[in-house]
Amino acid sequence: MAPNNNGSGLTYEIRTHRPGDMGMIVSLHGSLYAQQLGWGGSFEASAARSVADFLDNFDPGLERAFIAESTETRKLLGSIAVLKHREEANTAHLRLFLVDPAARGAGLGARLIDESISFARERGYARIILWTFSVLEGARRLYNRAGFQLVLTAEEKEYWGTRQVSECWELKLS
Repeated sequence: MAPNNNGSGLTYEIRTHRPGDMGMIVSLHGSLYAQQLGWGGSFEASAARSVADFLDNFDPGLERAFIAESTETRKLLGSIAVLKHREEANTAHLRLFLVDPAARGAGLGARLIDESISFARERGYARIILWTFSVLEGARRLYNRAGFQLVLTAEEKEYWGTRQVSECWELKLS
């Protein structure tokens, strides 16, 4: 995909995953959420299981991980993955969305979400669902702007050493 520079000074490209990327996604999730939210090693383990599930069951016709990478340094700046839902037909599951704090505010997160939606539409999915947490306000704003609707708010409970409210969001594609 073509490089992007939206005037922010950040130049990046979005591409599909290749060997080594998924380990970096786990590392970035683990370190960032430990620093920002106090989520412990069990969160990193959960991210690793999500990545392992993606890689072990990867269906290239219906699934895709998008990587945002600096065109200058080749550093991973963000990620998102579209997986086929393991239990619901015609449903895509959005996972592993993250933008490095140094790259936030440049439109990269919105572009990753847009790429995922386009991919899901092209593959004929009827809807996309995702689970997130109420504390992730920036991501929630991006989901809302992209047309996702909050469809379920769970009761607060402990996740990875902190009390959190989980949410399910949905975007109908057809």
